Amino acid sequence: MDIEMKPGLSAQAETVVEMKDTAKAVASGLAEVYATPMMIALMEKAAYTAVQPQLPEGYSTVGIHISTSHLAATPVGIKVWAKATLVETDGRRLKFDIEAFDERDKIGEARHERFIIEERRFTKKAYAKAQKQ
Repeated sequence: MDIEMKPGLSAQAETVVEMKDTAKAVASGLAEVYATPMMIALMEKAAYTAVQPQLPEGYSTVGIHISTSHLAATPVGIKVWAKATLVETDGRRLKFDIEAFDERDKIGEARHERFIIEERRFTKKAYAKAQKQ
């Protein structure tokens, strides 16, 4: 199936940092500040949210690459958000520019790639790995 996405689609995802979102809680460090893996998850959420409404039923996207910088620390209790903008398409490959902020600073930036998948087929292929043991 040919699916065409137009650059410029964008979306924002936000959350308030909780203890469960800290580097210490997710085992990515000992600091009780917003963890890089959680920032990346928020960035990915913004990216898939930008394009999901344009996809036919039964289709979605999966992240295949991210190059990111975590620029500033954010304490627990502060709101953070990420804004993703689709900047390039190549068939089913989608490229996004993403910026993340807290209430005071720009905290991150990324170039992210996602791939459009047919959910049932993709999941079936992934779970087939468990059968090959």
